[in-house]
Amino acid sequence: MDHVYSGTPMKVGPGWIPDFVEVTFDRDSGIGRLTLIELEATEISARASCRKYLPEASSHIVRGFLGYLDTVISACHATADPRLEMLERLKGLMTASPTITVHTAGALRTSADLVEDLPLIDQPERPTLPVADSTKPSLSFSFQGERRLTRAASDGVRRAIRILHAVIVGRDHSGGTMKSWRNNRQNTLDGAVAKEHGRYPHLHKLLTSKTTFGLYVNCDKLAAELARLWHVAGTDPRTAEDTATIISTFVPVAITFAKHEQMQKVFEQAREVVRRTAI
Repeated sequence: MDHVYSGTPMKVGPGWIPDFVEVTFDRDSGIGRLTLIELEATEISARASCRKYLPEASSHIVRGFLGYLDTVISACHATADPRLEMLERLKGLMTASPTITVHTAGALRTSADLVEDLPLIDQPERPTLPVADSTKPSLSFSFQGERRLTRAASDGVRRAIRILHAVIVGRDHSGGTMKSWRNNRQNTLDGAVAKEHGRYPHLHKLLTSKTTFGLYVNCDKLAAELARLWHVAGTDPRTAEDTATIISTFVPVAITFAKHEQMQKVFEQAREVVRRTAI
């Protein structure tokens, strides 16, 4: 790493502040890469923490970083900081670059190795990059087949499909927080399923079962029931496979929302996932 600057926070999205922002450039092509890095105590926390950036608009992040550079450059002028020339050169490289890709990555506080490195959803390249120990199993969520979900995964799936349901059927206008919205059961997925639980038995089980010791679910049947419920609600028809893809993509994002998260921001991210993954 050639240069490091600290002391001035850079905000992303609803006010998140990444632990590190790394910017690199290819000398020959001039193509740049900006990576938002989150540090956590455990691997699963690092993966979840970095994935909250996935639905953000890459162009907004690049513009935000350029604004951050302007702030830092002004501070360096005022203090005669010797890194001023380097920061001005970095800004020149960014404005002249033909392409800047944006990634999000997670790492442990005790290691210099990344445990996950992902391009944002709006980037052309979506597969996970091979980082850290390739023999470790991936924690990317897959909503397919029959699965024994942990308590955290069960709660994450329930949260994800409740949010997605609100977005897809047009009930995504809450001005409250995650906690207040969750406690309001009117016009929610729970209410729709409770009225016809015989028609949606797998959804009813997922929404009402205790998850202290995890939960055994059939993801394929859950996806089929949810797709049918959304179609009955008057939305465009989706296949079970499309529905499963949306859920798989959104669960890692949904589990990162805090109870005080504003629902409009939550809905924005869910809408972006639906838009990017729907046919």
